[in-house]
Amino acid sequence: MNENIKKNELINSCEIDRRKTVLDSTPLYVTLGTHFNCNAQCIFCLGGDYPSFTLETFKTLFEPKLGKIMRAAVHLGFCGFGETLLMPDIVEFLEYLNLTLPDVNKAFTTNGIALSKNVSELMLNGKYSLMVSLHASNAELHRIMTGTNAFDKIISNIRFLVAQKKARKSPLHINLVFLATTQNIDDLPAFVQFAADLGVDRVTCNHINLYQPEQFRLSCFFIQDKANEVFNRAEIIAQHCGVTLILPPRFGKYPAPLPGAIRCHDPWNFFYVETQGSVNPCCYAGNHIGYITENDFNDIWNGPDYIRMREGHISGNIHSWCKYCFRYDVNNINDIRSHVTFRPETQKMMLQYLKEHADEYPVSPETLEL
Repeated sequence: MNENIKKNELINSCEIDRRKTVLDSTPLYVTLGTHFNCNAQCIFCLGGDYPSFTLETFKTLFEPKLGKIMRAAVHLGFCGFGETLLMPDIVEFLEYLNLTLPDVNKAFTTNGIALSKNVSELMLNGKYSLMVSLHASNAELHRIMTGTNAFDKIISNIRFLVAQKKARKSPLHINLVFLATTQNIDDLPAFVQFAADLGVDRVTCNHINLYQPEQFRLSCFFIQDKANEVFNRAEIIAQHCGVTLILPPRFGKYPAPLPGAIRCHDPWNFFYVETQGSVNPCCYAGNHIGYITENDFNDIWNGPDYIRMREGHISGNIHSWCKYCFRYDVNNINDIRSHVTFRPETQKMMLQYLKEHADEYPVSPETLEL
């Protein structure tokens, strides 16, 4: 880590401790919504039509607006709708990142199909983290989850990366991602064992975020006891195998957070900007809070929306986007509103659907109000 990144990290930590709302530090975690056409049809995906990310977009939009910010970040993520590694100039893009941002950890989310030898070589020779959205330990379940027949190819790509990482002592960090649904939850313990056998660094499991009424049937919110039991078994296997496992909170009651405690650091250290220039303060936010195509970075970062979110975490007068988020209060994991998108109109539609289908999806009536 270079001195510029270390200094920014130290200042940011001090500003959080001092409860500052206008910051001198810049975000430690910057994620670019690098949208591109997808080659899978995952059952939990939002879908949609988004502008395609290119190397030219990076050079003409992101670098002029965020170049200094990206160079001071601990983590620079590339995670949009679709599959970023399918962009035609992906090799040139990775070469450019290795040249211009050698000290920043560059994290790519991928389904693993497009991990060609050229792409893998560039990641092995740079500073990268790779999040492979796999979701299953076997080909048949993977096909159900992703709509592809690419499981064997993906696993071959992962085996190559793991072997080369060990041989070269590469810093590449490999993380297998498992979005827990009613379709694959029983497979999580086997998935953890499979990840350990492959030799990857980490397994990350999350609940799905719900955007469409038909996705309610996929949510583990409605099989809470089973989900908890599976999480417990997966954790035991991870400890036995020595693989790092990141799980969402179990369902159940937790101690109330301490008054005045800052429970989520995203308003102080996270910045997400999409290919079209729209900015969100976290991965769950309900609306955009600015556009780097129209505003300077600092006018957004220390603008009224970011300041309001920081003040809300300090005072307890929390922003509506944060109110039902489990990252703000872990007890919200027991509230269906923490599993539904915070996009206002979609959120209202989803909660109205639950009201109309109470026999099928029983929830507490008070959790259907906003």
